[in-house]
Amino acid sequence: MRVFESLDIEEKFKNPVLTIGNYDGIHIGHRRIIERVKANAKALSGTSMLMTFNPHPLHILRPHGESAAIVPLAEKKRLIEEAGIEVLIIVPFTVRFAHLSPETFITSILVERLAIRGLVVGYDFRFGRQGRGDIALLEEAGHKAGFFVETVGPITLEGEKVGSNRIRRLVAEGDVSTAARLLGRPFAIEGTVVRALGRGRDIGYPTINLETDYSLIPKNGVYVTEVAFEGSRHGGLTNIGHNPTFEKGQKRSIETFILDFDGNLYERRVRLHFLARIRDEMKFETAEELKARIGADVEIGRALFKERAM
Repeated sequence: MRVFESLDIEEKFKNPVLTIGNYDGIHIGHRRIIERVKANAKALSGTSMLMTFNPHPLHILRPHGESAAIVPLAEKKRLIEEAGIEVLIIVPFTVRFAHLSPETFITSILVERLAIRGLVVGYDFRFGRQGRGDIALLEEAGHKAGFFVETVGPITLEGEKVGSNRIRRLVAEGDVSTAARLLGRPFAIEGTVVRALGRGRDIGYPTINLETDYSLIPKNGVYVTEVAFEGSRHGGLTNIGHNPTFEKGQKRSIETFILDFDGNLYERRVRLHFLARIRDEMKFETAEELKARIGADVEIGRALFKERAM
């Protein structure tokens, strides 16, 4: 995949078919649009292209109400490449760019700079200053300039539209199972294993402590996770929270007990895939009570992994 991190593109591509959007999460709705881009590009012996923005437009337009990204930019690039897009354009989103009129965006960028042959967007796509540009304007411009416009309707799940805002809400509420269905894969975070106090080892369940710069973290509680590192995957139990059994006011942590693993992962990169939420974080009266409950959680995790393997 070719990646351009500005609109300063001098290269001309063969019969470009483009989609435009924030594409946060690359969920099943996004993937349907991407498949249509690829199909149209193939029919024209052309180039599949995706334009997205960094930072998210709302971070500029509504800086005090910004939402956590489902995936950071590096992860977004990887997912878009895996989806089969040939050219990715990441537009630096600035106040100046936000003030472009819809007509200028179409003429100067879509027609003159990229010379698109086709555009595939979601049914609710808006663009240009104050979101004044819409599908009707694109279709009118395309008729004059010689590019087609295809719109993709909404995907719904359980009566609600699949969208990035819904996925953020589900993850924040701890409903990682439903979030996985909307994403088409488990929600995941990645980080570096750092040293902690070692309390897990003291009670027979040694954990890794993950430090991450991912901005969207599931609600405090205990989760069944799949732990990926150095090309291998293991089952795990992850606790997110403040360890209330030991003391108050502790920093929020992400701690994972890896099933059937006894190795040293300090300072290594680890990825956690969230499969299911077991329970809220709880305060226990004694370490023995905590140990017993962790044992029960581990059995729940083992049962889930056994079911997935069948």
